[in-house]
Amino acid sequence: MIFTSIPILYFGINMIVNKLIYEKQEVSLEEKNILIIGDSHPMRSLNPKYFHSAQNISQSAEPFVLTYWKLQKVFESFVPDTVILGFSPHNISEFNDFKFSDKTWSHEMFKRSYPIADFDGLGIEFDYVSYSKTLWKETAFYPKKNHNEFIGSYLSSRTNKITNWKKVVDRHFFKNGVELGVSETQVKYLHQMASLCEAKDVVLVIASHPLHKSYLDNIPSPVLNSYDGLIRQLEKNYIVIDKIAERYPDEYFLNVDHLNKFGADRFTKEVIDQLNQ
Repeated sequence: MIFTSIPILYFGINMIVNKLIYEKQEVSLEEKNILIIGDSHPMRSLNPKYFHSAQNISQSAEPFVLTYWKLQKVFESFVPDTVILGFSPHNISEFNDFKFSDKTWSHEMFKRSYPIADFDGLGIEFDYVSYSKTLWKETAFYPKKNHNEFIGSYLSSRTNKITNWKKVVDRHFFKNGVELGVSETQVKYLHQMASLCEAKDVVLVIASHPLHKSYLDNIPSPVLNSYDGLIRQLEKNYIVIDKIAERYPDEYFLNVDHLNKFGADRFTKEVIDQLNQ
C-alpha cells in the first residue's frame, strides 16, 4: 500500500497542478485585428500575410464544437475586431458528431480540447475512457507550461492532386455505407459562435472557399440544402462570402475539397477585396 501510494500521490499532484495551470493560462497570441478560425478549409485557404493584421489558428478536422470552445478561451485573453469562420457543407454533417467517440479522431480531439472542453449538455456521445486516458497522459507525469495545443496555424502546399472524390465524400457524408444527415449539435454551435461574437461586439465573417465540382456535385442534397438555408439565414445579420460553387481552375486545388497555395492566394485576395467593399 505504501509502495502504490507514492506514484498515485505523484500523479495526483501533477494533475491538480496542471489543472490549475491550464484553467488560469491565457492563450499566447498576438493581438491582431482579424482572427481566422475553423478546420482544414480555412487553415489552407486563408493566408493571413495578405491581411493588414490577421492570424490563422485553424486546425485540421476541427468540429464546430471545438471551434466554439477555442473561441471562448481566446476571448478571455483578447478580443479581435473581426472573426473569419470557415464554413462548408461538411461542417454540419453528422460525421462531426463522432469525433469524440470514434477512435479515428477521438484521441487527437481530446488532446487538443482537454483544457477547454465542456462536455455538460454537449448532446453527442463522447468516449469517457479515452478522454480519461488522454487527460492522464497529458497532465499526470510533470507540470506542463503550455496546454494550448488547440491553437493551429495557416498551412500551404503546392500539391495538386484531383483524385478520389468518392473517398472524401464517403468520409464526410456516409458511415458504413449509410448516408448521414445534418448535425443539430454542429448547427447549434455555429449559432452559438455567432451569438458569442455579437456579445463581444466582434464582426463575424462567414467564408466558404470553392469546392471542386466532382466533390460538390456529390454532396447529399439534405446536407447541401441545409447549408444553403443556413447561409441565407446568416447573411441577414453577418458578412457571408459563399464561393463553394465558384469555378476555380483544377491547378488551384490541393485535392477535391481543399485549395493549394495558388488557390489560397486567389481566395484570400478575393475575401479581402469583398471586405474592403
